[in-house]
Amino acid sequence: MIDIPALFEHVPIPSYVFRMVGDEFLLVGANARARARNPMLVSLVGRPMAQLYHDLPTALEAARSCMADGAPVVREIRLRTLDRLEANELVRLVFTRVATDLLLLHLESLAAPSLTEAALRESEERYRGLVASLPDAVTLRGLDGRILASNDAAAAMCGRKDVADMLGRIDVFAEGISLSTASGTPVGSEDWPGRRVLLTGEPEPSATYILTRPDGTQRWYRVAAQPVRSSDGHVAGSVTTYAEDTERFLAERAVSDTASRLSMALDAARMGTWEWEPGSDRGHWSAGMNEYFKLPSMESGIQAFMSRVHPDDRGHFSALAEQVLGGAGEETFEHEWRVVGDDGVTRWARTRGRLQRREGGVRLSGTILDITERRALEEELTRAHRLESIGRLAGGLAHDFNNLLAAMLGSLELLEDVVPSHGKEDLETVRHGAQRARELTAQLLAFARKQPIALAVFDLSALVKNLEHLLCRLVGPRIDLTIEAAPGAWVHADAAQLEQVLVNLVANARDAMPAGGPLTVKVFSSTEGAATRSLPQVELFVEDRGSGMDEHTRAHAFDPFFTTKTAGTGLGLASSYGIVQQHGGDIEIESREPRGTRFRVRLPRSSAPTPQTQSVRPPASPSAGTILVVDDEPIVRKTAVRLLARLGYETLVAADGDEALAIVSAHAGRIDAVLCDLAMPTRSGHEVVADLRRIRPDLRVLFVSGYSDTELQRTPGTDFLPKPHTRAELGARLRALIDG
Repeated sequence: MIDIPALFEHVPIPSYVFRMVGDEFLLVGANARARARNPMLVSLVGRPMAQLYHDLPTALEAARSCMADGAPVVREIRLRTLDRLEANELVRLVFTRVATDLLLLHLESLAAPSLTEAALRESEERYRGLVASLPDAVTLRGLDGRILASNDAAAAMCGRKDVADMLGRIDVFAEGISLSTASGTPVGSEDWPGRRVLLTGEPEPSATYILTRPDGTQRWYRVAAQPVRSSDGHVAGSVTTYAEDTERFLAERAVSDTASRLSMALDAARMGTWEWEPGSDRGHWSAGMNEYFKLPSMESGIQAFMSRVHPDDRGHFSALAEQVLGGAGEETFEHEWRVVGDDGVTRWARTRGRLQRREGGVRLSGTILDITERRALEEELTRAHRLESIGRLAGGLAHDFNNLLAAMLGSLELLEDVVPSHGKEDLETVRHGAQRARELTAQLLAFARKQPIALAVFDLSALVKNLEHLLCRLVGPRIDLTIEAAPGAWVHADAAQLEQVLVNLVANARDAMPAGGPLTVKVFSSTEGAATRSLPQVELFVEDRGSGMDEHTRAHAFDPFFTTKTAGTGLGLASSYGIVQQHGGDIEIESREPRGTRFRVRLPRSSAPTPQTQSVRPPASPSAGTILVVDDEPIVRKTAVRLLARLGYETLVAADGDEALAIVSAHAGRIDAVLCDLAMPTRSGHEVVADLRRIRPDLRVLFVSGYSDTELQRTPGTDFLPKPHTRAELGARLRALIDG
């Protein structure tokens, strides 16, 4: 078989061999002269003639006519090669059928190349070399939109294996690659910038596009397109550049994301940034600070800003600024201060900053944090710790005082039987003083939350209604008392202690209105806070229109012995606070001078009680027995022994647990009960009783204490009696305990 392409390899004119396949003519080969004319022919082998001469339909017609008739066909045409925009070379094409499916094409130039055309070709070669060397992707399209030239960067971007694979295509992107705008809108092939330029004739300005590959990875490109015009000024093609912008875009997005996260974090922390240049007296802070502190911009200058600083903090603030500005190096500082906003509210701010020295001046910059809520919590915590410490002290004092009162009141009862008639009045005076002291210690124990309580379920509204007559007498005729008590406000509490709280609050409101005025008491059930509490609440309001309280008075209103009155103990609100806390509730003050005060008491709401019938058993008749008395206070032991003797009991006496243990071990007779103090120096009453019950497990115990029964560990065969107590109370409690 004759190798046709090889046969014409050295023919002095460009020769091309095509094979007819169906209706197409595929390039089989080209001789040396043709390859010299167009070096890209090697990569175009196998391509159809329609791609080589896509704008010359007469060439395809001549080829088909030659193959059909078998006779040579000659055409003279102006030819535009693959990498040229204009058809400006006059050539003669000779089509010859050399086999049933092979076509030979000779190309003969009809004009010798001039120096100008040679220079043009040289320029075009330089242009192609320049395009190939560009780092950005470049494509050149003809008027029909097909790619006439490109570089390796463009082929790689479009997913093509080489530049030859790009030539002659309209759709340059490989399958699976898509283009979209920066906002994510897909871009069809007809809307690509290089093709829009062919239609409009206007340049496409640089814009960002996203190229998405089949694996989902994305790259960002800045794309611009320009029209290419022929010698007569008409659009003959377009050139498009693709500058990859992925790294810059991702960096900017990372910066934007970081700034967004920082802004969210600053907003969540109620923090902002600020800076100030002393030389120009100009500054600014982040927009959130205007919202947090209700202040205008810092651009108005330092003096306008300083006018908003709390008067008590301005001196220290100015001194700190002078100290920092007068430093030699880059000074850092931190300061907490108060600022008064446009709404008149005082807020706390914490500033951290640095002085930076630069050529031509200095600049202060840093962060500012709204710590108003934190300061309020710290003050509340400090107040709670202070009240707790005072409560412990008050409770300890009340406990010791109750021990003394127990001995005093017991001795007074013993004296009643022996004092002559002319001494009865003096005895009653002493008893009255002791009872007053007992009430005072009860108030101290209420504040310390160690007062004995007798819990029961009752309707607080009914209790308040029952006290209406008493409260009216308490406030007097100048006070217009209004009581609003909705029924069904059930609480599990000590009624007597809540009466004390109500009386204290009403008396406090009365004293705040010496000239009279309205006083409102409200009781109602509330579901506020029910989602975060185990039970809904019952609320008690006591509201007056008196003089109100300043900030200092509000902060210390519940402190024991604190009072603004000329008379009084200063324990009314303190004991009320302790009672409410002991019942698992809370009490708040809302007050501002001179608008009056509202006390708001919240208590856990209880369910209504179920009616029950109780059998009443007559008390057992007293009978003698043996009681072991254990108390570390000598006068209390002595008084207890004498009271028990009057009640008909024999006594064994111990000053501490070791002595009690020795007595029980040595005593062979019966011990009916132990009268034991809860709080003793070496061992508590619980520990003493535990040791005694190892010897006598069935031992019955009546605990006594100046504290409440909250310290009592309830076990069978035990009971509690607070100090001080009467002889009758002691006898009844012992009798009930012994009788079971």
